[in-house]
Amino acid sequence: MDEHTRAIESLKDRLPGQHKKLLSVYITFAVFLVAELIMDPLILKSYSRMWPLSLQFAPLMLCAMSQGCIMLVGGINLSLGASLSLTTTIAAVTMFEGAAGTAGGIVATLASGMAIGLVMGTVVTFGRLPDIIVTLAFSYIWNGAALLVLSKPGGHIPGAYSRFLQSQGIVPFAVIMILLLLVFWKIVKNTRLGVDIYAIGGNAKASFESGINVQATKILTYMISGLFMAGAALVLVGQTGCGDPTIGGAYGTRSIAAAILGGFSFSGGIGQMKGAVLGAFIYIAIENILFFSGLSSFYQYIIQGAILIAAIGLKVISYHRGGGEGA
Repeated sequence: MDEHTRAIESLKDRLPGQHKKLLSVYITFAVFLVAELIMDPLILKSYSRMWPLSLQFAPLMLCAMSQGCIMLVGGINLSLGASLSLTTTIAAVTMFEGAAGTAGGIVATLASGMAIGLVMGTVVTFGRLPDIIVTLAFSYIWNGAALLVLSKPGGHIPGAYSRFLQSQGIVPFAVIMILLLLVFWKIVKNTRLGVDIYAIGGNAKASFESGINVQATKILTYMISGLFMAGAALVLVGQTGCGDPTIGGAYGTRSIAAAILGGFSFSGGIGQMKGAVLGAFIYIAIENILFFSGLSSFYQYIIQGAILIAAIGLKVISYHRGGGEGA
């Protein structure tokens, strides 16, 4: 048995533990789902309520998946909000009326998201620089680029695309997009690339010594992260009908909080994409509860910050109690 095969077997041994840790996420999700149903009982009475809710939850879910990718390899992306803003502006200037024009804009948006990931992943990997510093620096670059593409909200999103995104079919399109990307990740996870991603997050040095191409794997991970982020941009432009160079501002920190609530770890190698989706739901449910409580927005921000600190604190405690695993 070669070194890489042993690394794969070691990862497979750890996966059942990850499924057990996700149980707490499922329980928390169930609690907040009940709370959401109590606050909005029309969800049970009218199936049509699913569409506006899906559009509310989908962007953060996709951003949490994007952030989760980077956290799996032991990093963090502080530029996610800025890159999201840039990608919406690209969508708004590349989409045109007609099926071909819309499809071309969608492809350009997804490609731009992956290109953003490629650039950052390359700088982080070959520059051997801390990801937190690189992504912070790129947040300024992407913000500036977004303002160069569109100095203010504008551009053009085909009306047919917006209507399709918000149309009340059997399943909301935003939900279909999330499901397709979850299936895509499931396929990736079951390939050598997926195994390598988790192995690098667990121990990059040991992964390198076992024959894993750490540099290529990290770059590909950043590109996949960019793909998920671009998916969020496509949902946002369908909602707003335009590109916005500032719309992504809040999604950076919210995506980190959602990923943590969904079971991801700052130490890398821990987390599942379905957990990121559930974590985003939990985070938005918390925001909704605070909003409907009638509290001042000042207190809402304070409570949201306290919840984030508590979530991180619990992860750190879990890390130390688990002997360095699972934080």
